Amino acid sequence: MKLNLIIYFFKLKPSIKKIDRDNYKEIIKVFKKQYNEISMRTEKEKGILAFHRMFLIIGLALYKALHDKFQNQEELIDKIHDILWKERMSKNIRFLAFFIHRSRDPFHLYLQILGPNNEWFFPCPPWEKVRVEIQDGIGWHQKKCPYKDFFEKEGVVELTRAYCDMDKRIVELFPNHIELKRQHTLANGDNWCDFYYYQK
Repeated sequence: MKLNLIIYFFKLKPSIKKIDRDNYKEIIKVFKKQYNEISMRTEKEKGILAFHRMFLIIGLALYKALHDKFQNQEELIDKIHDILWKERMSKNIRFLAFFIHRSRDPFHLYLQILGPNNEWFFPCPPWEKVRVEIQDGIGWHQKKCPYKDFFEKEGVVELTRAYCDMDKRIVELFPNHIELKRQHTLANGDNWCDFYYYQK
């Protein structure tokens, strides 16, 4: 996907304009430069993994382009999460949620389409997932995550949270059907990310 189309699709220009109206054009230039540099030095992927690679590079390029605009790193990571989630991903997920809500079994259809059970979107490898037994629910331990590995290699493993938090945002679209409980994440130094889904 061409870079200008990525900027348009993810609505990066209006998002960055909200942060710094006077300098947003310069920030976009820095973002483009960073995106191209990261893309040139990272391994190319095919199929759905190419989307994940693009999504990761967008976040890292935003991190580098906006770094001087935030004194607090946590605020910067929150802002990157908001840009990626609110402006584009939430709209796509809400479209799928509309049909999942109206299905005969929203809980299991959610896990099949939007949860770790989706082997097309989260293929193994590079993900590594193990099904675990939990009471009154369905759980996974994710022992390997290419998102965490990518940011760890880039020296900003804390940026993984901007993506991990999307799991919570997605579940929040199903308040009457699903609850997600998580105590461990690879990005925090744990041995796995836990996904414990409970049917309401």
